[in-house]
Amino acid sequence: MTVTEQELREALAAVASPSLVGVGDNVLDCYLDDDLAYPGGNALNVAAYSRLFFGGEAGFVGIIGDDRFGDHLRDTLDDVGVDRERVRRVHGANGMAFVALDEDGDRRFVASNRGGVQADLRLRLAAADHDYLAGYARVHTSVYSSLEPELAGIAERGSLLSYDYSDDADRAIVAATGAHVDVGFFSGGGLTDDQVDDLGTAAVASGIDSVVVTLGSRGSRAFERGARHAVGIRPVQAVDALGAGDAFITGFLAAKAAGADLAGCLDVAATSGALACTLRGAFGYPVHAGDDARAQMLRRYPSP
Repeated sequence: MTVTEQELREALAAVASPSLVGVGDNVLDCYLDDDLAYPGGNALNVAAYSRLFFGGEAGFVGIIGDDRFGDHLRDTLDDVGVDRERVRRVHGANGMAFVALDEDGDRRFVASNRGGVQADLRLRLAAADHDYLAGYARVHTSVYSSLEPELAGIAERGSLLSYDYSDDADRAIVAATGAHVDVGFFSGGGLTDDQVDDLGTAAVASGIDSVVVTLGSRGSRAFERGARHAVGIRPVQAVDALGAGDAFITGFLAAKAAGADLAGCLDVAATSGALACTLRGAFGYPVHAGDDARAQMLRRYPSP
């Protein structure tokens, strides 16, 4: 039975407001079919969803360009209510990813501008940044943020740290970072059930307290020492699945902050991920893309 957007929002309203800061990656997702660009990127999305879906205190730290797309991203953070005190503005193009419709109507990434201004710069955290991060209960980042050298410093200052490994982190990165991460997220849609179990077990062994593997239409599984749980998806009238994984992450973290057990965290996460599917783009807020966006299609991805 399909769940309505209103029912999803009402379910999430019962979860206490979290405190979270996203650190690192951000992009404009440019939809080629309707020539609109939407704010996105894992670290930025999780901060935005924390504010939009749960009303939590949220911040974002990252590098954005000084072009009109960077302006739009900055203004969107203000509209959503995500603090941007420690955002860096750098001369040049903001990161952009380009999305097209395939023959089945599904969206796929076809090109990028190689990260824009973020391509040649790594976010380095100064003392003022660490002081800022310490004002939030949780810090979230991703494999796309190149923050691995900073993770120990964040964790040593007492902040809970979550990390999205996606499907792009090899076992060496997991082993090197696991001791600093209390919740790790992985994308495992292409894995068999046995491979998912192996991944979850290995990630827990690396030191991560809670490990979550999302499996697309197969739902998700979570692992802790001595415990594991699975959950299916929430059937909704989907508008756009882009950002659903980031919303899933946000829901899991919000429920964990509220004291839910592993099953409860997965239940809220599935609800939050489903709600994102009712929104165009990751969470809305489009801007006209135009020729200046298309001119930045510097790297093209082969068809699957």
